[in-house]
Amino acid sequence: MRIKNYLSSTNLAKNTAATLSSIAAGDTDKFIILKNNAPRAILMSIESYEAMEEEIEDLRLTALALSRIQNFDSGESISHKEMMKKYAK
Repeated sequence: MRIKNYLSSTNLAKNTAATLSSIAAGDTDKFIILKNNAPRAILMSIESYEAMEEEIEDLRLTALALSRIQNFDSGESISHKEMMKKYAK
Protein backbone atom coordinates (compact mmCIF):
# COMPACT_ATOMS: atom_id res chain seq x y z
CA MET A 1 0.00 0.00 0.00
CA ARG A 2 1.31 3.42 -0.90
CA ILE A 3 2.50 5.67 1.91
CA LYS A 4 0.13 8.45 0.84
CA ASN A 5 -2.80 6.22 1.79
CA TYR A 6 -1.80 6.39 5.46
CA LEU A 7 -2.98 9.35 7.49
CA SER A 8 -2.47 10.08 11.16
CA SER A 9 -5.55 10.85 13.20
CA THR A 10 -3.96 14.22 14.03
CA ASN A 11 -3.59 15.10 10.34
CA LEU A 12 -7.13 13.93 9.70
CA ALA A 13 -8.42 16.22 12.44
CA LYS A 14 -6.46 19.16 11.02
CA ASN A 15 -7.30 18.48 7.36
CA THR A 16 -10.74 16.87 7.40
CA ALA A 17 -12.18 18.95 4.55
CA ALA A 18 -9.17 18.41 2.29
CA THR A 19 -9.13 14.68 3.06
CA LEU A 20 -12.82 14.31 2.23
CA SER A 21 -12.32 16.34 -0.95
CA SER A 22 -9.46 14.06 -2.00
CA ILE A 23 -11.68 11.00 -1.61
CA ALA A 24 -14.63 12.66 -3.37
CA ALA A 25 -12.40 13.70 -6.29
CA GLY A 26 -11.07 10.16 -6.66
CA ASP A 27 -7.48 11.14 -5.92
CA THR A 28 -7.34 8.16 -3.58
CA ASP A 29 -9.81 5.37 -2.92
CA LYS A 30 -9.16 5.10 0.81
CA PHE A 31 -7.09 6.32 3.72
CA ILE A 32 -5.87 4.13 6.54
CA ILE A 33 -6.11 6.18 9.71
CA LEU A 34 -3.27 5.69 12.17
CA LYS A 35 -3.38 6.33 15.91
CA ASN A 36 -0.02 6.03 17.67
CA ASN A 37 1.41 4.61 14.41
CA ALA A 38 -1.05 1.70 14.40
CA PRO A 39 -3.93 1.27 11.92
CA ARG A 40 -7.25 2.07 13.60
CA ALA A 41 -9.78 2.81 10.84
CA ILE A 42 -10.31 3.14 7.12
CA LEU A 43 -11.87 6.17 5.48
CA MET A 44 -13.36 5.59 2.02
CA SER A 45 -16.00 7.03 -0.23
CA ILE A 46 -19.58 5.92 0.25
CA GLU A 47 -19.56 4.60 -3.32
CA SER A 48 -16.55 2.37 -2.59
CA TYR A 49 -18.12 1.18 0.64
CA GLU A 50 -21.44 0.33 -1.02
CA ALA A 51 -19.65 -1.50 -3.86
CA MET A 52 -17.66 -3.49 -1.30
CA GLU A 53 -20.81 -4.39 0.65
CA GLU A 54 -22.57 -5.47 -2.54
CA GLU A 55 -19.64 -7.67 -3.55
CA ILE A 56 -19.53 -9.26 -0.10
CA GLU A 57 -23.27 -9.96 -0.27
CA ASP A 58 -22.87 -11.49 -3.74
CA LEU A 59 -20.09 -13.74 -2.44
CA ARG A 60 -22.18 -14.74 0.59
CA LEU A 61 -25.12 -15.66 -1.64
CA THR A 62 -22.86 -17.60 -4.01
CA ALA A 63 -21.40 -19.58 -1.11
CA LEU A 64 -24.91 -20.30 0.17
CA ALA A 65 -26.09 -21.45 -3.28
CA LEU A 66 -23.04 -23.70 -3.71
CA SER A 67 -23.62 -25.21 -0.28
CA ARG A 68 -27.26 -25.89 -1.09
CA ILE A 69 -26.32 -27.48 -4.43
CA GLN A 70 -23.83 -29.80 -2.72
CA ASN A 71 -26.36 -30.83 -0.08
CA PHE A 72 -29.37 -31.11 -2.42
CA ASP A 73 -31.45 -34.23 -1.88
CA SER A 74 -33.87 -34.79 -4.75
CA GLY A 75 -35.85 -37.20 -2.56
CA GLU A 76 -36.85 -34.34 -0.30
CA SER A 77 -37.71 -31.92 -3.09
CA ILE A 78 -41.19 -30.93 -4.22
CA SER A 79 -42.00 -30.38 -7.88
CA HIS A 80 -43.26 -27.07 -9.19
CA LYS A 81 -46.58 -28.71 -10.04
CA GLU A 82 -46.98 -29.97 -6.47
CA MET A 83 -46.11 -26.52 -5.11
CA MET A 84 -48.73 -24.88 -7.32
CA LYS A 85 -51.41 -27.35 -6.15
CA LYS A 86 -50.54 -26.74 -2.52
CA TYR A 87 -50.01 -22.96 -2.48
CA ALA A 88 -51.74 -21.45 -5.56
CA LYS A 89 -54.77 -19.30 -4.86
